[in-house]
Order: sequence, then structure tokens, then C-alpha cells
Amino acid sequence: MVNSLSSATALLRPDVNECPTEATSTWPTMPGNVVKSAGRALQILEYFDDIKGPANMAEVSRALEYPESSTSVLLRSLATLGYLSYDRYRRTYHPTNRVRLLGNWVDTKLFESDAIIRLMERVNRECADTVILASRNGLYSQYIHVVQALTALRLHLTTGTLRPIVASATGYVILKDNNDIEIGQLVRRVNSEAKESEKNVKVRDVIGHINSIRNQGYFFSESTITPGTSVLAMPVPQELTQSSMAIAIGGPTDRMMSRKQDLIALLSDCINCELNAKP
Repeated sequence: MVNSLSSATALLRPDVNECPTEATSTWPTMPGNVVKSAGRALQILEYFDDIKGPANMAEVSRALEYPESSTSVLLRSLATLGYLSYDRYRRTYHPTNRVRLLGNWVDTKLFESDAIIRLMERVNRECADTVILASRNGLYSQYIHVVQALTALRLHLTTGTLRPIVASATGYVILKDNNDIEIGQLVRRVNSEAKESEKNVKVRDVIGHINSIRNQGYFFSESTITPGTSVLAMPVPQELTQSSMAIAIGGPTDRMMSRKQDLIALLSDCINCELNAKP
């Protein structure tokens, strides 16, 4: 079925050529309990993963909204440690192979031969929307890899973005193998730690959403986090990863709704084909 989807790519993809070239880029705010220098050093590496190319100090500082003095020190430190290379003529930095090899022993079945990355890029080529890989981080679903949409009609999501695990499409998918008692305990914990301005999440609603994933294998959200934006999420096959993960497509709701069934078929078939496993 994947081949038939590939031949129908024009039906899934919006007209990329007619879209504007700029997009809004928002990097997640550093949590207050994180050592600032450590968090910034890692976010710099995530920034390079997002732009997929070299950058100078001013570009990094501007994108991440760090002081130039701190940015300069961090870049030089990462270069000294061998995680970045420095081009003295262009005055730009670029990640080294040490970054790529740092975690190559984690979830080897999933990341062997870049299978999951290849899957995400294939889905992105066929539908032109943002493709997300998410895993659990405490009370949140965290985006650990993002392939940006090919159109500018999008919110430019970044690696490290956090979404409430009991109130997001990727979060529901990640929790699908937890039992209802565990889910209830998690919802009550989230509610107890929520700010006064945040709405409490109802246990029955969360369990209902997760049951729908258990029955149909996916979850489709409409304007749950960002108004006017929808997300289609499916689980990464459990046998390939040590912890629950979700893969998702995100885009404007009207565009996602008009192609909903095609996107479900595309993501399901690509998971089956690229990972050699049923979702």
C-alpha cells in the first residue's frame, strides 16, 4: 500500500511552491530546575540538529536568545571538547562525528541504519507536514526529533519541546500500555501540580482517549495545544524500543482534516515498511 501512497503524493502534499518561505521558530524555555550552562550546551547541539548546517556565534545567540558572551564561551567549550568544529575563515561552528556517536548504543533496533529517521523523512516527503518523534520525560511528552514541514504554514517545532503527557496526542499514545490505575494516579499528580490558570484534566477523558488508541491504533487531536493545529500520533512498535515512544504528523487542522484517512494510511504503512513491524 505504501507504493500506492507514494504515487499519490501530490494528493497528500499541499502546493509547497506557493507557500511563503518564512516560519515561526520557538525554542522551549529552560526549566527552572536545570543548571543553566548544562541546559544551554545541550540546546546548542539541538539547534544544530534543527538547522542541519554550520552557524556562527551571532546566529546561535539570536536563535536561542542567549547573551552573546555566554554563547561564545559555550561554543568554544564544546569545540575544545570535540563536539563542535570551528572554521576560522568563515567563523562558523559545526557538530563533529563525536555528537553522532554519543548515543549510538541506545535502542539499537530502532535507530539501526537510521531506520526511524528514514521513516520520518519519508512521511515528510509524502505529506509535507511536520513529523515528530516523542518519548516520555516525567509528566511530559518530549519531542526528541523533528523533521520540519516543507511549507511555511506551520509552527516551527523544535527538539526538546514539551507537551503534557495526559493532554496531548503523543502523550496519550505513549501511555497506551499503562493500566487505568496508573493513568488515574498520573492524572491526579498532574492536576495537583498544575497552576491555578490551568484546567484540571479528567481521568475518564484521558482513559477514553487512550482506549481509542488501544482499539484503533492512533489518536487524532484538533487544537488541543495550539489553536488551529492538529496532530495524528501512532505508537512506535514496542519491540523496537526500551520505552514507549510516539511518532506523529502535525499541521494546520483544515489541511489535516481534509486528508485524515490518507495520513492515517501513510503513517501506518510507513511504520510497517520502514521498521518491518506492525504499528
